[in-house]
Amino acid sequence: MFNCIDPLSLVLILCFAIRNSDAALRSYNLTIHSEHRAPDGVSREVYLINNQLPGPLIEAEEGDDLEVFVQNDLEVETAIHWHGILQQGTPHMDGVPGVTQFPIPPGDNFTYRFSLKNEYGFYWYHSHVRAYYSDSVRGSLMVHPSPSRLRPFDSLAGSSTELAKLLQAERNAAPILLTDWYHQISDAVFSQYLKSGIFPSCVNSLLANGYGRVQCLPDYILQAGTGLGIVAASSANNEASQSTTTVTGSMSTDSTILSVSADSMPMDMSTDSMPMDMSSESMPMDMSTSSISMDMSPGPMSTMDMSTYSMSMDMPGMFKRMNTEGMTMATMSSNHMMPSPSTVTASVESIATTVSEMAMSVSSMSSMSSMSTMSDMTLNARGCTPPMMYRSGFNISSLPTETCTNTSSSLLTIPADPSRGWLALNLVNAGSVSRLSVSLDAHSMFVYAADGLFVDLQEVKVLHISLGQRYSVMIKLDQTPRDYLFRFASYPSGDMQQVVEDQAILSYNVTSVNMTSSDFISSAGVFDDPANVWMLVNGSEILGSYELDEQSLAPFEGHLPLAHPRIWVVDGYPYSEAYVPIIYGNASDGWNANTTLHMPFNSTIDLIMNIASDSMDTMGHPMHLHGHKFWVLGSGSGTFPYERVADAPQSMINLKNPPYRDTVDLPPSGWAAIRYVTDNPGAWLFHCHMQWHLMSGMALVLVEGDDQLPSLVGTPMNATGSSSPITSASTPASSTAVLFFSSSKCPLKGTISELVC
Repeated sequence: MFNCIDPLSLVLILCFAIRNSDAALRSYNLTIHSEHRAPDGVSREVYLINNQLPGPLIEAEEGDDLEVFVQNDLEVETAIHWHGILQQGTPHMDGVPGVTQFPIPPGDNFTYRFSLKNEYGFYWYHSHVRAYYSDSVRGSLMVHPSPSRLRPFDSLAGSSTELAKLLQAERNAAPILLTDWYHQISDAVFSQYLKSGIFPSCVNSLLANGYGRVQCLPDYILQAGTGLGIVAASSANNEASQSTTTVTGSMSTDSTILSVSADSMPMDMSTDSMPMDMSSESMPMDMSTSSISMDMSPGPMSTMDMSTYSMSMDMPGMFKRMNTEGMTMATMSSNHMMPSPSTVTASVESIATTVSEMAMSVSSMSSMSSMSTMSDMTLNARGCTPPMMYRSGFNISSLPTETCTNTSSSLLTIPADPSRGWLALNLVNAGSVSRLSVSLDAHSMFVYAADGLFVDLQEVKVLHISLGQRYSVMIKLDQTPRDYLFRFASYPSGDMQQVVEDQAILSYNVTSVNMTSSDFISSAGVFDDPANVWMLVNGSEILGSYELDEQSLAPFEGHLPLAHPRIWVVDGYPYSEAYVPIIYGNASDGWNANTTLHMPFNSTIDLIMNIASDSMDTMGHPMHLHGHKFWVLGSGSGTFPYERVADAPQSMINLKNPPYRDTVDLPPSGWAAIRYVTDNPGAWLFHCHMQWHLMSGMALVLVEGDDQLPSLVGTPMNATGSSSPITSASTPASSTAVLFFSSSKCPLKGTISELVC
């Protein structure tokens, strides 16, 4: 640390204090409209915000109020959700149709007004209608923290001068929205999913702030599979680096500078959640508490007994492993080779309004739970394993041939001025289906914030980011001034198996956004040394590279878990969007739905989530809770073997210093336990952030503070013609909520919105 403050540092710190001293109203205007763009070199219809892809950065200070006017010039409905913002006192501004508001019709508008109070950090906003954020209705939201808050990166400063540089880097951190990308609009993707039963996990490319390329994989990787082969992962590095050089060799012709003036810090990357070895020390608490364990298993609604009930969630296009009725086996050769790359073509299907029974056929695999077999499968031209299941009448031969054609569109260039010493990046996985890994050649990243809150500092080389999650990282600019590849790749997990990578350029030589494209790459070219590449093309860390220990990502300040939770068992039904938003109480058709749970107010709730043991689903699920942050108490493989968190051993559950997040991974075929406090009156969606799962019904609504809602949101007179008061639903005094998510045969319900995930 440092012992004195020099004049320059004092001036900078005082500037930060003055800038944050007075709260203000920050106003923004957003217009959502449609155009054709080619972010990865292939043109398609996209939904833009203010003619930008992604939308503009919204900035505010901790304690400010935000007012955002949204004009919908699309031909479809929209609404904007402020991902991670708690909406304390303004639950009707959360932006979820059917839960907190009516959707914004085409040609209409809506104004969101809410206070940020004591919230700070990096967030993002996106559409919460169907899967339209996949069409690029999304952007970054940065709430600059008060200067009075302690920073985790203070420990990196050897002097007051360096501390001032770190603070400046944090202030000017570059937002990076990482996304997967389809060459079709989301309604067409979902329509094809319903028609064929093939889950749309195979994307066309990856983008950083709307820039990227289609990058076809070399044959040796396609033949080796997602695991890259036992030998390929180590001995083929030279060939892989040659492939990367070929792909990036044209980067000097087209790049896009990210306008940012400060250095950014290295980022930290998280891995799949595993069982936690943690202290069981718990915090005292005097409040009334409850706990919910969530079990997603198929089956009818159980009889109400001992104040418990259950709810199951099935997934469209999936069967229970032991249920073979109506199923056919389609033989799939493991050495199936794809033809030479050519232009990709696909037909666009309109969205079906009704659904027939999903009779799916499953590709021949001796064990559907054996991912080691999948990792050795030959990949198609887009780097994906062959589909595992189809609707009746479909098989691999009935599908169009997958092809891949390289493009040479612009890559994002991130300016890095070495004289500033540090660079900060705010990263979010804003994609539809892909869990991503991130790495910066020759540099470490220091993770200092997760999901908007400061955390204990961790240094990493590779960072895994699940859908909806955010990380803020510091990068020390201490390398030879030249250009370095910022790599991001899909991380194959469970039955989500695709190898796809893209890059951005971190350039020590770009200092102005007015430079021509020929100036983007230094005379020395892109740094290309396999010894300083930390990540394989499949998103796995190279042996010896360290990654984020997500389980040890403790909050930097406070946020210790409260004790004595209650327990409920939830087993279920698919979520279906209500016509009248649930927040309007019994005036809503969703107020008493099976997927609406009324929680005791000012209580501590445990949610224990499981993937049902008879489920064919081996995907992971990024679970996001609106209106709250929660403690991640633990996660692991298999089913959580205890009725309550309190019954689990210290090796499984962390009650001392667990991570405090708003999005958590439910591991493939595994469990996760979280804890939160019902201290924010509202109706809050809890859902899988994988777009196609949410559209298929993988969600619940958790209502708290029922009797306080009328004074907060009023009544929907214009929609119902009724001013019926909101009434509280009866709530068990003590119960357990276990959610079992299941991938099974979808019951016939009649409409798309009633399908289960």
